[in-house]
Amino acid sequence: MKPYADRGLVTRDQWNAITHGATHELWLYGMAEYGYATDAEVPAILHRATARACQVRVLLLGPGSPASSAIDQDEGHPPGTLAARTRFAIMRRRCGPRMRIRVYDSYPTASVVCGDDAMLVTPYMRFFIGSNCPTFEFGAREAPKMFTRYTRRFDSTWTNAEDWHP
Repeated sequence: MKPYADRGLVTRDQWNAITHGATHELWLYGMAEYGYATDAEVPAILHRATARACQVRVLLLGPGSPASSAIDQDEGHPPGTLAARTRFAIMRRRCGPRMRIRVYDSYPTASVVCGDDAMLVTPYMRFFIGSNCPTFEFGAREAPKMFTRYTRRFDSTWTNAEDWHP
């Protein structure tokens, strides 16, 4: 396991390597995943993943959730800042049915990017901007219990979330 003092220390290449290599399942779970939605490489990465039958699941905080407003206030942003960062609709159309997007309505606890057996996890610390929270990089083999716990957390939130159709 490799810890980072804050998510801003993880390079875009490291994030994309996890998603690019996924062959079975890929998840993007967080508040808005703004960085992925604006990264020029991500649409092609997700399209290639779904073209090779990889299941892509994106799990985001609902743009209309009261938690979204609370996070804007906690982080000192104008109202609506976080909600405007939910931008995966265009990518979903290109990727087809192998890409699903769901939204949840509770205060987020973590951001998780998972490609098959590799994971980047950022536990959210309230009143900190997400990029200032610690991040951990690990795999299913080197940290199986942690991997399983975050997998269960993702699956539980996914089950209780709603399909998103903007």
